[in-house]
Amino acid sequence: MSNDWRAFRRCLAILHRLIKGPATSQELITHVIDVEGPDAYSTSLSAREKAFKRDRESLRQRLGVEFEYSPSTRQYQLTDPGDFFHLDFSDAGIRAVALLSETFAGQVGEHSEIQTFLDELIARLPLDSRRLLESASLPVNLQMLQQVDENGIPVRVWKTVWRAVKEHRRLCFQYISPSYQDGLKRYHEVLPYRIQYQWGHWYLRAYRLLRRDVNGEVNRQGAHLRFRLSYIQDDEKLEALPSLVSNPPQPPRYLVHYRILPPLSRGIISRHFADMTVNLLPDGSMEVKGYCEDEWEAGRILLSYGEYCVVLGGDEVKAWMDKTIRGMKKNYPNIS
Repeated sequence: MSNDWRAFRRCLAILHRLIKGPATSQELITHVIDVEGPDAYSTSLSAREKAFKRDRESLRQRLGVEFEYSPSTRQYQLTDPGDFFHLDFSDAGIRAVALLSETFAGQVGEHSEIQTFLDELIARLPLDSRRLLESASLPVNLQMLQQVDENGIPVRVWKTVWRAVKEHRRLCFQYISPSYQDGLKRYHEVLPYRIQYQWGHWYLRAYRLLRRDVNGEVNRQGAHLRFRLSYIQDDEKLEALPSLVSNPPQPPRYLVHYRILPPLSRGIISRHFADMTVNLLPDGSMEVKGYCEDEWEAGRILLSYGEYCVVLGGDEVKAWMDKTIRGMKKNYPNIS
């Protein structure tokens, strides 16, 4: 077997493992050896590390595969399997994915695994198919479910944002959020790192560099934020800047600490968060700790447990929950 062919098979083995989920360098190397045999990599540590680095570069440059490395977890995570390894569905298949994703969004218990499975499917779809999931050209008859984002996402918005994410470019755009009472555009410059399909919508996860308000005032306070793609304006300010970002931002890592009370604690505790630990307490409840990168997302999951969940921390998630519950109490003044 030639060295080039051996290297190509190692790349495929690495991709095969990344499709299953995040993995450390050692886990990827071990998988390659399990698949290709003990001589897949040199026994020399330095030679093995060099070959593994070349394999990662080949995945990106030759096969168009994109992945991220998280220093906090020391794991690689697949973000785009590349043009040769996408899943192609029919229009009927895409409509089915959209319907199932909206049906099972926010579910707890074993049903939440269906959304996890759908997320894995969606991550393997080509760009055009992903965009169809939130497009008016995808006629899904949801009947009892609300059709989301009927106006869809403009093609130029999708392609510009995707290019900025994939090529690690700074992104500029104007944005109109429903939270803006005046309904006017705000200008943003961000360092994007992910496009995410969740709760029936497409979101851009990014680190904001600056925001310019309608009065021209500039806020340069950095923040990790979530932008809904259908609210990004298709106008002259939308641009993926030519300069590349040498050190793309890493998503934040927030502690999530909560208790699940009986009777839910007697069931299977869904693994919604990274690095989760679950401990059974003497009163029959379960104490859960894990990590998330978005307190809003974590809060929505925890609220779905209703009165059977007590949020204990961390600071960001608990602050979001406290604010949300205070707001809910205002809407129900008769509840003490």
